[in-house]
Amino acid sequence: MAIGLIRGILGDGIARVFIIDVTGIAEQTRQLHKLTGDAVGLAAQAVVASIVMAGQIKGEERLSFQLQCNRPQCAFIADVDASGGIRARFTPEVVFLSDKTGLDGMMLAIKSLPGKELYRGVTAIEQESILAALNRHIGTSAQVDNILNITVSVNQHGTVEHAIGIVIERLPASASSELEASAEFLVAFDPVREWTAPEILACVSAGEIQGVPLEILERTKVKWRCSCGPERVEAVVLSLPVEEITAMLEEDGQAEVVCHFCNVPYLISGERLSQMVVAKTPTEVN
Repeated sequence: MAIGLIRGILGDGIARVFIIDVTGIAEQTRQLHKLTGDAVGLAAQAVVASIVMAGQIKGEERLSFQLQCNRPQCAFIADVDASGGIRARFTPEVVFLSDKTGLDGMMLAIKSLPGKELYRGVTAIEQESILAALNRHIGTSAQVDNILNITVSVNQHGTVEHAIGIVIERLPASASSELEASAEFLVAFDPVREWTAPEILACVSAGEIQGVPLEILERTKVKWRCSCGPERVEAVVLSLPVEEITAMLEEDGQAEVVCHFCNVPYLISGERLSQMVVAKTPTEVN
């Protein structure tokens, strides 16, 4: 059973822990966008990375996580809210990694409130994995010791079997023992970087990580949530210039809009398009 997102504390408050299981979301992303080849694993890794980056948002905050790669040519975008809602898109449908030199491109994370951007961070991806780039991104922005592991597996049928992640973030020690605490932390928890998905999930059942007690503070169910809908789609079409709406009406007699995230088609009738044209056409005053 998927555990979603777990937030916890290690020991006497030596570290924060985030454990992520988004296998179902990664598989849903594969199905919705008809992904095959290495696109499946890359998209699954990116979904986990999105939840990792959104692990500390709260209230009305949202996190947009984006990848733009030029080798191989591919792109990913996900929007995550504080209640565990996520929508994601990966393009193109088929990607094949021809060698082991990793990806080239950039990683972008934007945290925002409605109408206000709170944070923007960009990290280059330089012949490396999503995990390696994310490690540098978190290390630069957080400036604390972190242990990060993302593990994804895809079976012979191309289905996502695991999309799991864990983040262990050391909490500050007293100024006099900070260096010692940092060294001890890295030695104690470095093996977690190599854990398999079953090993990460097992620590939840065992209630400990590397022999240190794990106290679970919160569980959040991660679920697919898209903001598309008939009213939102109509609002987008209504925002277009009247000439474009008129062209839709004259050429097709209707309009079909497909959500980029969930691939749901929305049909706007000719009658409704006519109403939009009337609404946007200035009334002549005699």
